[in-house]
Amino acid sequence: MNPSTDRGRTAGVVGMGRSGAAAARLLAGCGYSVVGFDSSPASIGTEHMSRTVFGGFSDFDLKDLSLLVLSPGVPTTAAVSVRACELGVSVIGEVELAWTNTSADVLAVTGSNGKTTTVEWLSHVIKSSEPAAEAVAAGNMGYAFCDAILDNPFCPVFVLELSSYQLETTVSLRASSAVILNLTPDHLARHGTMENYGDAKARVFLNQEKDDTAILNFDDPLLERYRSISDGLQMYFSLKEEVALGAWMDSSGMLLYRDESCRVEVIHSTELALPGKHNIANALAVICLAASYGIPTEKLVAGLTNFTGVPHRIEPLGMASGLSWFNDSKSTNVDSLKVALESFNEKVILIAGGKEKNSDYSVLNELITKKVKNIVLFGSGAESLSLQWNGTAKILIVGNLEDAVERVLFLAEREDSVLLSPGCASFDQYVNFEERGDHFKRLVQALK
Repeated sequence: MNPSTDRGRTAGVVGMGRSGAAAARLLAGCGYSVVGFDSSPASIGTEHMSRTVFGGFSDFDLKDLSLLVLSPGVPTTAAVSVRACELGVSVIGEVELAWTNTSADVLAVTGSNGKTTTVEWLSHVIKSSEPAAEAVAAGNMGYAFCDAILDNPFCPVFVLELSSYQLETTVSLRASSAVILNLTPDHLARHGTMENYGDAKARVFLNQEKDDTAILNFDDPLLERYRSISDGLQMYFSLKEEVALGAWMDSSGMLLYRDESCRVEVIHSTELALPGKHNIANALAVICLAASYGIPTEKLVAGLTNFTGVPHRIEPLGMASGLSWFNDSKSTNVDSLKVALESFNEKVILIAGGKEKNSDYSVLNELITKKVKNIVLFGSGAESLSLQWNGTAKILIVGNLEDAVERVLFLAEREDSVLLSPGCASFDQYVNFEERGDHFKRLVQALK
């Protein structure tokens, strides 16, 4: 449904955080009277809403709505969504709303880890490729798609980070090129099983046609079941072997790309802007996405070599109190913590913790023994992590991040590296991982 053709109606938005506020802004601009629904009055972004409903709701609140937009954190099984459907109200997500109000192309990135880096890197590569090229990164990385299309009405292509939550409520979204980077256990409290979680991710290929491109990580066995899901051209990327179509790294470390017409050497892995095997994989995905969108491979090199990285993702903070500090607040699950630890050659002092996910953190024990000198745990999951990591390294438990930094100063030796990589959600003490990372950066800055 396109709100621009439905002026004068009333729409609802459930969840008045960043995405909800963006949806309300777009709906109001299209002539809707917007009703906001939220469990708490301590929300943000009520500026474009005619009224708000906090806590419970009634049929009276829903019966006049022609559209209900769900923020990503609100499942389709929520009572307000279920009842709206029963009353004949169209229920969609914020990403779907934005898509129906733009004519721009979409390049879409999803997966369990590496999404934000890949999205930002791809956007940077496109901007670096041609004098007039332009791309805007948006979606789950913190810039709502609705806001992005309003702020950039003439943008030719949006590079979207899409979560499984967002993809659950997409209906007509069509990505010119789309990739699933990887699948590891995450968000199972909502999706129930890995199959459901993977199927939600695979909706990124929904509506693709023969001129579009679907890209998968060839090295991930959990993605094998999606190899024929799209009607578009199928490409792969691999760190381990040559692929028929797509990008791979050979035994010498060279990254190559092959499409239906040519095979080219793009760049050596040692020349990439970001270190680590995980970032080589991200670069291969970027090459596939950019090349399949029509960017000549010879134009990719500049953007692949001068990208500066993403805040909160193994972000170097420099030296303070004789120590090297790294902010990896975006690490919210087991696998992202694993990736962070594997990025270091030397042993680190690890600061971890937060709201623990329903995961087995003991799978990291061997890696922690190899890569970590000391562990400082904070947050609601600290006790559980301590039990699971018992025997791997010396462990201290503190109440919060400020205490953790203070304890590190007593533990560390000069020139040690200190890594904040929580491996947990932030919601026990922070609004989001950005707030957690920004707090960490202020604490480190105060030491300089």
